[in-house]
Amino acid sequence: MPDQKKTLSIFSFSDVQLRFLKYCMGFFIPLIIVYAILEILVLNIPINYKVFGNYLNKHAPEIEVMALGSSQMKCGFNPALSDESAINLASTSQHHNEDFQILKGTINRIPNLKTVIIEVSYNHLELPHHPKDYWKNSVYLKYYEVNAFERPTWAKDKLIYLANARFYSHKLMDHYFYKTDKSQLNEYGFDTNNYEGAFKKLNYDETKIAEHKFKIITREDLTIFKNNTAYLYKMMDFMKEKNLNVIICTAPLYKTYLNKRNPNIVRRRDSVLSVILKKYDNVAILDKETDTLQFTAKDFLNENHLNPDGAKKFTALVNRKLDSLH
Repeated sequence: MPDQKKTLSIFSFSDVQLRFLKYCMGFFIPLIIVYAILEILVLNIPINYKVFGNYLNKHAPEIEVMALGSSQMKCGFNPALSDESAINLASTSQHHNEDFQILKGTINRIPNLKTVIIEVSYNHLELPHHPKDYWKNSVYLKYYEVNAFERPTWAKDKLIYLANARFYSHKLMDHYFYKTDKSQLNEYGFDTNNYEGAFKKLNYDETKIAEHKFKIITREDLTIFKNNTAYLYKMMDFMKEKNLNVIICTAPLYKTYLNKRNPNIVRRRDSVLSVILKKYDNVAILDKETDTLQFTAKDFLNENHLNPDGAKKFTALVNRKLDSLH
């Protein structure tokens, strides 16, 4: 019969191993505690994704209109002013592949959904889609219960701070320490106080705005264009199959931005919209990109985003388009 003490000693740790284990615990446990605190603090910041998710959970059966897109749509469409019950799930840098995942992931929870508003901005079709590990996928999973990872998810996929530590560190400092965040989110998550942009700093002076430097992408990419166009058609097919009306929007741009656009990118985008309009009888287009009569400097946050005053005008135009569908 084996000696019990010898048997136990086989599974026991040496002094070196014990010291190393204690060292690891002493190092990692404080990190885990610090991270847990950061995660809790982030989850208590009133960010728009959280408000979007809460509204979706509470009002899904009532929603008839869903808006999707990037920051242009986020700033341009205020659901509180919509004539039909609406939700705006657009967000900064959100591309069509995220839009499609959100739509597919929420449609079964929104039984009365009739219309989807999507954005096809100036260079939307020549910007690459985000990869499947895009950090916002954690946001969609946490707040919308949408799996945009396109794979089985893990517990860590819902950790918000870990998804983009740099971004949320700034959010934490702004909210808890500097108190610089002036956002005033309504119940739909739309920021009704979103005026603090370049144009306000320039006092909406058109002479100064004309001299203001801004970033615009003019690089062409035919490969991305072909891929994104095919993906857009896939989205159109899905919405047609689901008997959804579609409003494709081009959001207003300030005249200095309009003048800097690459005409080849504009021509290709517009040609795709023309084909879609002919091919799909459930699609309407709201083209306000070049509307410099209704939208003046005081309606803009900067060269390519509306402020809440501009959003009021744009939402009214969306209402008219919605009315025309019935």
